[in-house]
Amino acid sequence: MNLLQAVETLDAGDLPYSPANAAKVRGSARKCARLPGYNCDLSRISVDADVFADRWRRHMQNKDAPEGFKSFKQFSAWHSNVKSLMDHVSGKRRERDLLLNIEDDWSLLLEALSAQINPARKGTGIQHPDFVAVTVLRNFAREHNRQPHQLTAGLIHSWMQTATASQRSAMRNATKIINKLLDLDHDLPAGLLPGAIEEIPMVTKQRISPALPPKLKQAISDMEADLRQGVPYGGLLKNKLRDPCSEGTVKAARNVANWFYSCMVELDFLSLDEDPDPKEFATLGHILAAFESEVAGGYYWKPLEKTTVRKNLEGTFRFLRRFNPELKLEQTEFFQATYFQNWDGMTANNQAFCKRLLKSDVRKAKFFSLARLFHEKAAPMIADYDMLPHNQKAQAAHWALAAAAAAVLTFLPVRADTVIQLTVEGPDAHVRLPERTKLVSFALPRDIIKNNKPLTAEIARRGAVDPRAILEWWLKAARPVVMGRLQNSDPTLLLGGAGYSRLNVAWRFATASVDHYMNLHQVRHAIASILWNEPGSDINVIAALLGDHPETVARTYAFLDVAAQVQRGMDGMTSVNAALEKAVRL
Repeated sequence: MNLLQAVETLDAGDLPYSPANAAKVRGSARKCARLPGYNCDLSRISVDADVFADRWRRHMQNKDAPEGFKSFKQFSAWHSNVKSLMDHVSGKRRERDLLLNIEDDWSLLLEALSAQINPARKGTGIQHPDFVAVTVLRNFAREHNRQPHQLTAGLIHSWMQTATASQRSAMRNATKIINKLLDLDHDLPAGLLPGAIEEIPMVTKQRISPALPPKLKQAISDMEADLRQGVPYGGLLKNKLRDPCSEGTVKAARNVANWFYSCMVELDFLSLDEDPDPKEFATLGHILAAFESEVAGGYYWKPLEKTTVRKNLEGTFRFLRRFNPELKLEQTEFFQATYFQNWDGMTANNQAFCKRLLKSDVRKAKFFSLARLFHEKAAPMIADYDMLPHNQKAQAAHWALAAAAAAVLTFLPVRADTVIQLTVEGPDAHVRLPERTKLVSFALPRDIIKNNKPLTAEIARRGAVDPRAILEWWLKAARPVVMGRLQNSDPTLLLGGAGYSRLNVAWRFATASVDHYMNLHQVRHAIASILWNEPGSDINVIAALLGDHPETVARTYAFLDVAAQVQRGMDGMTSVNAALEKAVRL
């Protein structure tokens, strides 16, 4: 069935929609033909809810609006309507509804569980949210034709691979409730419940570094020590040391080494029960194996972006050359492969983000106003923080932390891992609020900047956004609240000890709340792209602002809207032609 036939079925009144909802669903379905993502007649769009969800998954995950939509809210409503139509006409919705109403062991289990709930007092400790969690597990089990007595940790873990974060959390809770039922009085038939379900392994698409054997761990530590001291030059300068690397560079090198050894573990080349010599892995064969499996998506973690693969491999070669110097020659040939051609351009996700940003003056204005927007949301909640319910306290902390970060990043686009290291106390404080001025002064040493380029700058009010006022509010009112939520707070740091992970969560939450979803690193892409597309822009000025090299900014940070540049050229030719026609008669 195609989407045109689905709309005809809807028009015939054969689907369970009210007239108002049918009109919304019909409009969303017909919109598909006009979207750049399809750009074809409805009869050429097949009805397959899974394919549809996969096609738009990245935008749903990133909470961004693809071309053809003004906001994520508008896109999300369209997505929900079209998917609902596809579910109904394909019969999938009816199948799910039938599964919910069948009488089986799950029905008996939920009935017994409901009897254990006593809202008036704690009782068995089982409450309505636990009941809901078990229904989530039931839904997955029924879809896979499994009854309660067949449940195992491995089986549930396999279902979690395709579940959302909230579904995974519910299934973990459901296993605990089922285990609790084993020790309670119930009227369930013998054999209906499974045995005690073991703890379910973690489900993640992020790589988790294993605990390495002593020799490999020591090899990484030695590399870190050399980077902090300064790596020796080669050739005639072999007796001299390079400048010490920043902690950011050291951390990146450590992560690369851990990535490589994680690959070796996954490929069964490395047993964590043994203590091998690092030289055993310093071969081109081991590097190729790690590379080929990464590109093929053969590991449990989310496949890396092409640029990250390249950077990881460059770092791997540098690390392993410590044990096998001959890899230097093989490295050059390795990176001449087709896979690495044009490897270092901007990623597709960042290009899409910058393209949407540049095409909308509203989005550009909102980007430069993020600090003010976050502050406006956070300030009244922080003022009444003690009176807020638990979930709103978390939201207030997210908005406050994001406001402080935006007050820096949207004015001085340093990297996020630099922001979390900024100090506000001591004689060498990186950030100062000078008295009798409205400025914020920055003096950043090279050891907290990735490219080892020290930076001195001052920022001030820009339009309606006053970074000085926001940071003063943050330090006085909001930072103590956020620090109270941290395990390892640090009053000497501008962000109070909040690490990258916490800042990233706060930033994604805050940007999504103002319909401008983006990650922390895209701040640098946004500023570079906005400035580079302005007439008379200077890539050297933009590079100085970002603290990077002009060629790197042009290649990987700044997105050039070629279509807009072409139109500008055509407009220029029109102006020249008009002037010539006035001056010259042919």
